Amino acid sequence: MQSRLLTAVLWGLAGGLLIILQARLLATVCQRVVIDGQGLAAVQSLLAWVALLVLLRGLASYLGEHAAVRAAAEVRQQVRSRLYLRMLQLKPTGQAGEVGPLTEVVTAGVEGLEAYLARFLPQMALAGLLPLAMLLVVLPSEWRSSLVLLFSAPFIPLLMILIGKGSETLNRRQWERLSRMAGHLLDLVQGLPDLKIFGRAKREAELVALVSDQYRRGTMAVLRVAFLSAFTLEFFATVGTAVVAVLIGFRLLDGSLTLLDGLFVLLLAPEFYLPLRNLGLAYHSRMNGLAAAERIIPLVEQPLTELEQAGSEQPSNQTPEIRCESVTFRYGGQRGGVQDISLTIPAGGLTALVGASGSGKTTLARLLLGLAQPESGTISVDGVDMSALDQAAWRKQLAWVAQQPFFIAASIRENLLLGVDDADQAALRNALEQAALWPVIAHMPAGLETVLGDRGAGLSGGELRRLALARVLLRDARLVVLDEPTAGLDAENERLVLDTVERLAKGRTVLMISHREAAIARSCRVVELADGRLQRMVTPQQYLGVTP
Repeated sequence: MQSRLLTAVLWGLAGGLLIILQARLLATVCQRVVIDGQGLAAVQSLLAWVALLVLLRGLASYLGEHAAVRAAAEVRQQVRSRLYLRMLQLKPTGQAGEVGPLTEVVTAGVEGLEAYLARFLPQMALAGLLPLAMLLVVLPSEWRSSLVLLFSAPFIPLLMILIGKGSETLNRRQWERLSRMAGHLLDLVQGLPDLKIFGRAKREAELVALVSDQYRRGTMAVLRVAFLSAFTLEFFATVGTAVVAVLIGFRLLDGSLTLLDGLFVLLLAPEFYLPLRNLGLAYHSRMNGLAAAERIIPLVEQPLTELEQAGSEQPSNQTPEIRCESVTFRYGGQRGGVQDISLTIPAGGLTALVGASGSGKTTLARLLLGLAQPESGTISVDGVDMSALDQAAWRKQLAWVAQQPFFIAASIRENLLLGVDDADQAALRNALEQAALWPVIAHMPAGLETVLGDRGAGLSGGELRRLALARVLLRDARLVVLDEPTAGLDAENERLVLDTVERLAKGRTVLMISHREAAIARSCRVVELADGRLQRMVTPQQYLGVTP
């Protein structure tokens, strides 16, 4: 990236030097035609060189812009990839209200960095180099004009900074509004069915329109400041050029300056201010980039709590025994954490995890899967601290089925193969038969090649749960965690899913979060949580109050 930016600056500098040479040639042509009385035939070679320099300037401008854009695109890809990986590593459990703002950071925020890198940084370097080079060239020809350029040039960056301070505050405020709008709009889209049912969709649409109009007005305020900045820069550049023209005119009248030198200086005067004006116009890109960087850099620099601390010890291929010793994990004071959990989940069999909403069931499940690290305490697998295990090897032995399993808009075969690299037809059929789903798929015209819609559209809720369990069977995981596998199902579908879970639990350690009595009754043991603490570990009969 740095080499590409340096290339962009060098091409811009080459274009500036070509401008100096072009101005000298044009001044020479005018001197020979106007003063020396030569015809056009005598200056044809010079005009050809001028045309060639124009083409070379265009080529240098294109190559410089291309290098800057390539550098910015490279940075954008790297930053976006690092943000994505970092969010996977740092935020596996999620936080309320983060999705919309984080999405805005990864999309519009990274785009803001691109403009900062491709426009502002090269222009800042050129604004320091090109005016100095032109000033050194003008000084021997006309030192008075050099003083005008020298003393007028600082006003442009000075006013740019003064005006930019005010617009920077407005721009940062706009960025915060945009982040809030992104989160609000995402919440509305996700809750649109409920809003329509309760007759609130129109009201929320009006609220979105109101917030959008406020954002539009704020954006126009920022643009007004930006236009004021552009006007100010143009004003001082025009005044400086006019003063230089007046000086040159008087010196030409008294004969103390040749037309060659005077015209040369006059042609360079606007070009002297051009890099400074371009820097001022790119200052808005700097503000966008800094506003985005304020959100991006803390995410990128936040220390890892997972992969950097991962060990190298390989897990055994046996059915694992999981032990928690004084495990605590909190979400910054929010509900759903766990405190001082000490329990042992024996190897093999089905363990039910029960408790009221917010008691910490999902948090404990994610801790057992290694998706989050305890703040204190240890979790061990067959006597080995989980943090000492090779995380990639450990996760090959895990399976997680959420309350709403994830499916892509693809064929049933492709959805089954999400958890494994490859599987033959016999393995796919065996997994579907154990999940009591093969008769359903076999009667479909396309069979395993039947394409599902978004979120598994095309199969019922119970069939999708069994398809997710078939995917786990195909993966042959040693530790399986199920989150409410029978929630929202009728009695028949619940029976089919629980039959599959029982078959799944043979030779595996299965932890099932559930509130349903039918599911709890089929477990080997019940772990009850309350307010993030372990209440008891009992048999299903003891928990349900059933006499054996």
